[in-house]
Amino acid sequence: MTDTMECPFCGWKTKEGEYQMLLHMETLHAEGEPPFLAAADQDRTSPSPNSNGTANTGNDDDPGYVECPVEGCGEFLLLSQVEYHLELHTTEETDVHDYHPPPPDPITAVSEPTASSSPLSNAPESVSKSSHKASEPSTRHSKAISAWKRLLKMPSSSSYSHRILWRRHDSKTSGDSESKTRGTRLGRKHLGRYAHEDRMPDWLADLLRKKGQVQTAGVVPVLAQLLESSLSTHHAYLCHPCVHHISKLKREGGFCGYRNIQMLCSYLTQPPQSTTIPNAHKLASQIPTIFQIQDYIEAAWDNNISATGRAETGGIRNTRKYIGTPEAVAMFRYLGVPFAAQSIKDKSPAKAVEMLLRTVEEYFRSDDKAIVRGEGGKVRLTGLPPLYFQHLGHSMTIVGFERGAGTGEGRLLVFDPHFKDCYQVLGMVGINNNSNNIGDGKRGAGVVPVRYPYPDGALKGYRRGGGYLGDFKEFELLKWVGLNC
Repeated sequence: MTDTMECPFCGWKTKEGEYQMLLHMETLHAEGEPPFLAAADQDRTSPSPNSNGTANTGNDDDPGYVECPVEGCGEFLLLSQVEYHLELHTTEETDVHDYHPPPPDPITAVSEPTASSSPLSNAPESVSKSSHKASEPSTRHSKAISAWKRLLKMPSSSSYSHRILWRRHDSKTSGDSESKTRGTRLGRKHLGRYAHEDRMPDWLADLLRKKGQVQTAGVVPVLAQLLESSLSTHHAYLCHPCVHHISKLKREGGFCGYRNIQMLCSYLTQPPQSTTIPNAHKLASQIPTIFQIQDYIEAAWDNNISATGRAETGGIRNTRKYIGTPEAVAMFRYLGVPFAAQSIKDKSPAKAVEMLLRTVEEYFRSDDKAIVRGEGGKVRLTGLPPLYFQHLGHSMTIVGFERGAGTGEGRLLVFDPHFKDCYQVLGMVGINNNSNNIGDGKRGAGVVPVRYPYPDGALKGYRRGGGYLGDFKEFELLKWVGLNC
């Protein structure tokens, strides 16, 4: 008897097999409106108008973005990222009290997320330390994720899979031979689904103004404790412990570039950096909002700083257009804060990843004042700011670097604005951390690590190794180039 398949978009069911499901999706959902938004939210997904008021269908250089089927996520992802993204959502909804993995293997420890490991949990926007139990898994979300996973594994000979994979291939080919010069108007490939939007919907602007962001302090010291406990970690470096993890609000969509700028600013706005780093005082000891970041970038363009960005984007104020490394550089140059960009690329993804990992490791090793923490001495807590990290389709904040035990595999340690901190991590915030002050000379001294029973489960949402990075052959970093800490 054929299993019932459920459409990940609208919930329509069929027992007639994969072909009928693909035909349904091709007919009703190929390039249509995301179905799980209420009618009141239709302005969010309707074709965005050009300056002359006509609709733009946005088929310029679109590399085939797919909307995450999990309600409330709102992210548009490259096809190559969908399965990985859904793995994190799957584990995000797992009740941590039902998690009983086997003891970690120091040789074969998994550095990439799998369905059997502990999750990033969907923490509430206002985090309460008194309650860390994850909510029950959403049946609707689980069904959508399951359906998408089955579709992603279908043969590429099907019409739906072939169409998307062809678009993927076409975008990669055009990207390799791209002859665009700086200042040419960019499209959906670089600016996202709303590349031609003049103004974001009022409901979204109100949400961002009222709720700001999900922000958690004290996570870096917890990562240090988990890394100390992990048998799969040989040694690791972490950024300054004052850095906050800032993640998206429910339904906000793709503001990851802004969230990563905010994480860099969480380092700049706290003492002593707020008074010792040149021009950090201009932030007034406050992490800027998305709208303030847009104002800084537009002001930079007004002052002829990376002014081609305005021609490329058509302006970003009050829009949902993606921003990236050039806009982050423009903002910090306008403020006079010493950050600079570095591009890493190679025709071979493996070589590009190797160069990236080596660059990040050298950056964190450059702090000769790093404090060795804990009994084993394998975790070094530096005084360095984090790194803004960009690849096609997404950006994150690199907060550390890790070498695996046995394999020697290099892994980035990141704060991903797509996801919130897991409840295990939130439950450890503030426990057994004697100081966030890099200058006290005592950080890590005499601290007995908290022995978390399954540290790799809690760490996996923060690890990005070759399995993830190998999909890309070009990366960008934004690094602090100030005086040595």
